[in-house]
Amino acid sequence: MHPILFSIGPVTVYSYGLMLGLAFLVTIYSASKRAGIFDISGEAVSNLIILFLVSGVIGARIAYVLANMSDFTGCPLQILMINKGGLIFYGGFVLASIAGVVFAKITNLAILDTADIIAPFIALGHAIGRLGCFLNGCCFGKPTGSFLGVQFPHTLAKVYPTQLFSFAGLLIIFFFLLFFQSRRKFKGEIISLYLILYGIFRFFIEFLRGDLLPVFHGLTSAQLVSIIFVIVGTILFVFMKHLKKDSH
Repeated sequence: MHPILFSIGPVTVYSYGLMLGLAFLVTIYSASKRAGIFDISGEAVSNLIILFLVSGVIGARIAYVLANMSDFTGCPLQILMINKGGLIFYGGFVLASIAGVVFAKITNLAILDTADIIAPFIALGHAIGRLGCFLNGCCFGKPTGSFLGVQFPHTLAKVYPTQLFSFAGLLIIFFFLLFFQSRRKFKGEIISLYLILYGIFRFFIEFLRGDLLPVFHGLTSAQLVSIIFVIVGTILFVFMKHLKKDSH
């Protein structure tokens, strides 16, 4: 675990913050380069992703703080210290999606086309972010005696490196979505597949997580949101596919 990569004088470079920044740079560059396949301006996509960065981090931090209020009662200024970790992806995704829809409406961007462009790169950026989680030591798994176990300084025993499992799973989702992106059969296909695939993956990986407590019938809050992702993705997929057939 390397939460701090290096320090130069008063400047400290945190691994989590660095990987988060790298994730957004890669996402902006890659998505803007692909925007042309759906006749969307690369500049518009870049601006949208910058909006995602700001609103997503705010939403993810709000969700984390609300879920861990007791950790901030003694020192509320720590709420601002996101460079050390403490973001919940689903909170960021929800706020970024709302901001993205508003932005698309104002700038007359095709919402589904834009979502289909960005969807694979959400998975790629998220995968890079999970490497930051591993280096930071957060989002770890349950104790295990298997050869897969990793010992973190703050864990009493070896635990599943769920951060690395998530990294691998998100990369697979990224390549799958990228493959079908230029082969899509109807608008909204790629974003709906993202919602379904990530929702399913996150639901099952949560059974190995050791840092989250169940909130409803043995399920974590992330698993409940994962179910919503799958439902919304499935409805969108079926509806847009049916709409495509009716237009012929």
